[in-house]
Amino acid sequence: MQEAVEISEGEKKSWSKKEDLLNKSDELALKADLLAFESRYEEADKYYAKALEINPGNANLWAFRGINLSGGLNRDEDARRAWDQAKKLDPDLAKAMEIPKLEDEGEVQYSGPVKCGMPDSVREKIMQMMKKQKFELDNLK
Repeated sequence: MQEAVEISEGEKKSWSKKEDLLNKSDELALKADLLAFESRYEEADKYYAKALEINPGNANLWAFRGINLSGGLNRDEDARRAWDQAKKLDPDLAKAMEIPKLEDEGEVQYSGPVKCGMPDSVREKIMQMMKKQKFELDNLK
């Protein structure tokens, strides 16, 4: 039978504080997602930035901010930096972002397996953004 591990009050408080910060980061990210869904992209970006101040190691936050920056605010250079950071933090996300390629027919074709550790919602948003960009480029011609 294993002995119970003693956890000091200081450790409990430290863990509790970290958990509170992560919860706050999640709350800010959810608010940012909702604002972006409502096409309130400037406000959404502020919430993504606040969430990233708390949790800068969250690759999904960086990816969502990149989507918002590019698709909502047309700040492609800032978006590219956000995606680069996301890819640095999560190799599976990097693989998923490089697998799709756009074909002339406007359909997204895959050059490899799509399944990875990335949540489906992130992959779906990235794919929607790519289709939107392709549509916008086609309409400029």
